[in-house]
Amino acid sequence: MALPPKPIVFHGRDSFVDDGVRLLTELDTARLAVLGSGGMGKTTVALALLYDSRIMERFGGRRYFVSCEALVDVNSVVSVLARRLGVFVSGDLLTAILAHLTRTPLTVIVIDNLETVWLVNGGPVAAIEELLGMLAQIPTVSIVITCRGNVLPQFVDWSNADTAALEPFSLEAALETFQDRAGRRLSGQDEEIAKQLLNAVDRMPLAVSLLGQLARRGFSLSELLARWNREHSALLRIHGSSRMYNVEASVEVSINMVNAADQSGEALQLLSLCSTLPDGLRPEVFESLRPRFEYIERARDNLTAYALAELGTDRVLRMLSPVRHFVIKRYPAERKFHDALCSIFLDIAYRIPLSVDEHYKDLVAEITPEVGNLSSLLLTLVDRPTEKVIRSVLRLTWFEHKERPSVTVALALIPHLNDQPMWRGRCLHVIGQVQVELGDYKSAISSLCTAVELFRGIGNSYWTASCLHRAGPPYRLLGDFSRAKAVLEEARDIFRDIGYKKEEGETLMDLAELMQQTQDYAGAVESLLAARQMFDSSDRAFRIALCSEMLGAVYLEQGDLESATTELEDARSVFIGVGSQFHTAQCTRHLGSVRLRQGDLPLAEQLLSEAEAHYKETGLTAGLAASAREFGFLRREQGRQKEAITQYRTALQLYESLQMRREADSCNEWIERLECTTSSVDDAK
Repeated sequence: MALPPKPIVFHGRDSFVDDGVRLLTELDTARLAVLGSGGMGKTTVALALLYDSRIMERFGGRRYFVSCEALVDVNSVVSVLARRLGVFVSGDLLTAILAHLTRTPLTVIVIDNLETVWLVNGGPVAAIEELLGMLAQIPTVSIVITCRGNVLPQFVDWSNADTAALEPFSLEAALETFQDRAGRRLSGQDEEIAKQLLNAVDRMPLAVSLLGQLARRGFSLSELLARWNREHSALLRIHGSSRMYNVEASVEVSINMVNAADQSGEALQLLSLCSTLPDGLRPEVFESLRPRFEYIERARDNLTAYALAELGTDRVLRMLSPVRHFVIKRYPAERKFHDALCSIFLDIAYRIPLSVDEHYKDLVAEITPEVGNLSSLLLTLVDRPTEKVIRSVLRLTWFEHKERPSVTVALALIPHLNDQPMWRGRCLHVIGQVQVELGDYKSAISSLCTAVELFRGIGNSYWTASCLHRAGPPYRLLGDFSRAKAVLEEARDIFRDIGYKKEEGETLMDLAELMQQTQDYAGAVESLLAARQMFDSSDRAFRIALCSEMLGAVYLEQGDLESATTELEDARSVFIGVGSQFHTAQCTRHLGSVRLRQGDLPLAEQLLSEAEAHYKETGLTAGLAASAREFGFLRREQGRQKEAITQYRTALQLYESLQMRREADSCNEWIERLECTTSSVDDAK
């Protein structure tokens, strides 16, 4: 009987196939396994092996393929194998097969989807293992199995035991596969959207293939991405319930296998908990969950054995995104397990530092790996917000404002606080801070002004002043200097009246930044020096470092490069010490600008590149704009005029998106100057 057709789309598995071919051609006989979760492309890899020219040359027509997908037991496997081999007897069929193979020259047999007849009712079937063991003893027979999961049958010395498991595609292989399935090459914006979409499904081969086929049907890339964000795993189907064309059906098969293997149901509960954690279940959380489970290690081992989750070298239990989303939808955890997980993460939220001090760096290192998981869990709790949930959202959003700005969770909480003006105002207050960091200044002003009215309505002076204070920077950045000055001075006066010196000092710092932008450098320096005197010992070093950072920027604009260097280096050392990445990047960028103006171009480029890398990682538009502008200056000084124009154009676009008119006009002026100079040089040539 003919083999199934050769795969027409095959990318990203060349190394795996080459290793398999090497074993099949260099060893007298080889026993290979292709393992992995459903949808990982195991069958495709096995067929690619059979159709490899080197395998065809070695084995010729003695290449056989047995699919177990529709089979039920070892007898049905033996029957199908006999038909493939052309063995027809009325007696002991297995004995006849073994005798036939013993007399046959070199032969390779692929047994596909072994799990359907081997892992039955939750455990391995000994008869199948014995069959494989018998085949493996024949000196002319090589065998290849594909099997869902990560466990190998016994009685066989597997040639590739340590490398049998397939990993998700690389991004390059995923993109090639997607384009082949879609029937078109991608470039520019479409390629970037495709990469985003493929990463969203964790480059799971079946998901990639199905998305490509949906694209071939005429769906645009942006439409597919939007649908994934709405539908998740439900999008990944093209034909009914066949697991070859439906990711959810494929995942369901594995879940049924786990349920059969674990009658206690604990594996499914652990899977459900893990599905709510996009960054995986870390060892510390695993240990905290232990009291809720009777056999938590057994539950974890079952999940990894059937490849529904993977335990990394860091001992973090992770799931592929399509699997995770399907489990969230179809198999939510029981209340007692979900509540236990939420309690663990609310405690993590309460460890988030609210001030930057000598402990900040260590706490950041502890909290950062769980930020994504904490966000995901809080999103499931905002519709029934207890005080602890609300405080956790505020802490998380404040922390993200300092490290990786995001308002997703806080915005989800807002609609559920309509009857709680105090909490609603505080939530809007932190949202406004983050929106400033994200460069969404108009939204920030709207959030903060709404909060001001809420706090005035309940007579809370402190929070009224705090919101007025936070509204100053976005007004300033939009060029509304008079309004910025008015709200900052009102905030300063309220803080002074109610005796909050630290907050008064912070307001003076923002007034100094306003003065700097309006070129009142003397006033800015005076305000910053005054602010330094208002910070108490609780966070004195960090606050003073902030003043030094700002003084350095003022001195830089004044051209006092020596004073700028002193202030910025002092501040940077403090920020590095406490682990404040954002302010470290700001000082680094300013120091790069100092070195640029001093003519030390190599050091300037190094410092500016360090800062730019942080801005790119965190997506801070204002920082990227400032970096691009300074790189424009640097390229001018290096005589690389065309590159300078490119950098200024990047800065111009970013400043315009932030509606920072003065900065945008400055970039545009330099573009015109450089284009004029470049045109003159070209004409002279």
